[in-house]
Amino acid sequence: MQRIGSEFVIAVLVFLYSLPSPALQPVEAFVQGARRRNPDALEAKANLAQGEAQAQSALGRVLPGISARGSYTRNQYSSGIDLGAPGRVTVVPSDQWDGTASVRVPLVDLSGLRRVSAAKAAAQAASLELDATRLQVESEAVQDYYQLVANVFLVEASAEALSVSREGLRLAQARYQVGAAAGLEVDRARADVEQQVQQLAAAELQVALAARALQSVSSVEPDLSSVMPLSDDLHAEPNLEEFQAVVAKLPAVAAAQANTSAAEKQLDAQRFTIAPTIAGVFTERGTTAPGFGRDWSWQAGVTASWSFDLTTIGDIRSQGAVLDAARARELRAVLAARDSIHREWNTVVAGIARSRSARAGLEAARHAAVQARERYRAGTITQLDLLQAQRDAFNAEASRIQADADLVNARAQLRLSSGRSLLSEDAAKGTP
Repeated sequence: MQRIGSEFVIAVLVFLYSLPSPALQPVEAFVQGARRRNPDALEAKANLAQGEAQAQSALGRVLPGISARGSYTRNQYSSGIDLGAPGRVTVVPSDQWDGTASVRVPLVDLSGLRRVSAAKAAAQAASLELDATRLQVESEAVQDYYQLVANVFLVEASAEALSVSREGLRLAQARYQVGAAAGLEVDRARADVEQQVQQLAAAELQVALAARALQSVSSVEPDLSSVMPLSDDLHAEPNLEEFQAVVAKLPAVAAAQANTSAAEKQLDAQRFTIAPTIAGVFTERGTTAPGFGRDWSWQAGVTASWSFDLTTIGDIRSQGAVLDAARARELRAVLAARDSIHREWNTVVAGIARSRSARAGLEAARHAAVQARERYRAGTITQLDLLQAQRDAFNAEASRIQADADLVNARAQLRLSSGRSLLSEDAAKGTP
């Protein structure tokens, strides 16, 4: 009989542990939504478009340019000179048309050329910042996703604990009716039921808040009607050195390096303003009032410009300070990337130990709760012992839920910290 009872308890534990729990759409759906519609990602995408436009504008300043101008003048009086045989020469016509077209070709503009390189580097930095931002919003979506999953599991555990408490209340009432228990036990059982009702309400609130946070970060409405289990096989991650080896290639670090390069080129461009700029100009002019000249005429020339004052020195020093700040931000990005990988890797290590312990503790607590219920029915333990065993079982279940959710999230965060999107390569590249 004892063996049959033990087998029944084990079967119940296995069944309860393997029950599917309400979950959401796959995490990839929220990650994709965050990459496409998260405000931070949209802002980074707009910054990239702005950077590319500014690079194009900087290039346009050092390429040949065309300008044209036309005018019409109505004169109250016309005037002219009669030269006899050649005919009458109109000096001021009644209707006067003038037009000019000029082509300007920069020949020597060291500062402008360097600014073009700086603008290209800034555009590259904006592209890398977009990649870094998308990884960041993925991280936020994943964090909210697994917290919502944990809260959904906690609602299920709270509902189960409430059901157990209500069963304990019925048992206490039955014992009271037959005179095997005092009224105090009924009151305690009823108080325990109300406590579990409050716990369930609090868990449902957390689900509502977490679902809203996930929807805000991803623009995808969570669907709580589907079911999927949350589990982890507790495998160890590769060595920490393998993750830290890619720090220099991370988008956030590469973006900081590109910004430093852009600042260096901007400093060079500011220094080159000391050198003169030389440009060639060709102008064609047409008019209906040539006077003694010709209707159409052209003019070509070369212009040189140079200026220097105290503001030039101040601008160079200011850009030098900008470069120093960019180098400091690059160092900060490298340190932050290393710290993030180190933190997430060690979080996984601790999470594995925590989940393994939580699972073992849950199994022991459930077994103790089942035994306590049977012994309470037999009258061999007090009601306080039963309530404590039930509370221990619920707390162990809550700890296991949070430990598993934290572990799965930590694994995802570790990959994102090392620059790996949770989407497939093709799906990540397909993000507009």
